[in-house]
Amino acid sequence: MLGYLMDILKQYEAKVLHFLLSRALSSERFEVILHDAKFISYKHTGSGYFLTLEHPSLPKARSVFSDPIVMGRAGDIACGFVVFIENGQLTLECHSWGEVDLPEGFRDKDVQIMTTQPIAGAQL
Repeated sequence: MLGYLMDILKQYEAKVLHFLLSRALSSERFEVILHDAKFISYKHTGSGYFLTLEHPSLPKARSVFSDPIVMGRAGDIACGFVVFIENGQLTLECHSWGEVDLPEGFRDKDVQIMTTQPIAGAQL
């Protein structure tokens, strides 16, 4: 379904993107972007990470998506997510929530996703 980027995105990251972008993008457009987007960068910051993708149909104007609140948990590590879109790029920020920073290998953990409000059709 999500093609090439599923080699880059973890399943929980695709789910987070769907939750945060479902009000801004139709399901069809979301799938096209994830299928055809180009991986740009990944940067671990110590307290989280930024993962950036590029697609020509993404807007140039800056938009920030943080609603609904999407939380992740892997063991005793809690995190939150924000999506930024600007200049044809989408950046997923995963940041620590709590006293424990996200370790370098956090993306490989079994991250369970929760949100503050249900979104119809938001299951991948």
